[in-house]
Amino acid sequence: MRQFIVDAVPDKNGLIVVTGKDFHYLANVLRSRAGDMIDVRLLDQRLVQMTVAKVDQVKKEIQLQLAGNDSDISGGQNVRVVTDTVEGKVNFDFEIYLFQFVAMPAKMELIIRQATECGVQKIIPVAGQYSQSGGIKSAREAADKFGKGGRWDKIVVEARQQSGSEINTTVEKVLTVEQACNYWKEICNEIQNRDCVAIVLYERNAGSKMLMQTLTQFDSIKKAAVFVGCEGGISPEEIEILKNAGVKIVHLATNILRCETASLYGVASLQSALLEKNLWQDRE
Repeated sequence: MRQFIVDAVPDKNGLIVVTGKDFHYLANVLRSRAGDMIDVRLLDQRLVQMTVAKVDQVKKEIQLQLAGNDSDISGGQNVRVVTDTVEGKVNFDFEIYLFQFVAMPAKMELIIRQATECGVQKIIPVAGQYSQSGGIKSAREAADKFGKGGRWDKIVVEARQQSGSEINTTVEKVLTVEQACNYWKEICNEIQNRDCVAIVLYERNAGSKMLMQTLTQFDSIKKAAVFVGCEGGISPEEIEILKNAGVKIVHLATNILRCETASLYGVASLQSALLEKNLWQDRE
């Protein structure tokens, strides 16, 4: 289900005026016309239905009008709130965090796009030993601009609009491995360290476990993290730091994967395993 994401709220008349790149997206990509009904994700993350009231090709603007119903919204407007629970759509009862060791810029953009489409809660870039200095510099600049209309903002918005994800994926500042471990500890502290698991994908199988073996140790999981290496992988020293911080070492028995493939594969494997945990978990 596609959606249109806005960074504004309807005015007192229930109108939002769309200009600039958003006008181009609605008019030329979605080919919206007057009278069309579209699902719009508001600033507070509510999904509402709005009508394309007017398309002005001269002024390059589109007016969107809230569709009426008996649901309330700020400003006293009555709008039709669209539920995110639709047939065939899964509502996650857990959050996934991606700790991505910084790859080169083009690969980082692809990783962010794919993680957003999968519904990752937060993406945390990690400056690893094998991350290239140019990539780390670029990631720091891009991360500092996130939330301020930077390149990564655009990638996240486009990915959410295309995929229909209701999760407001964010990208955090670049951290060291030690800082990343402390950050994850803080996240787990929010739920008193219960129902919380972190894994690191490692190309070596010595001292590692399969994904299902790891997850069967937990009765319930509310927050899950996956650490994924960059082009050169993760150094043995960094693996030891993660292990000492309680991160589980997981080896996926598959071909050798590029980092951008490994991120998608890891997130998807973890997500699917958690969604289907009750079906495969060995309860003996």
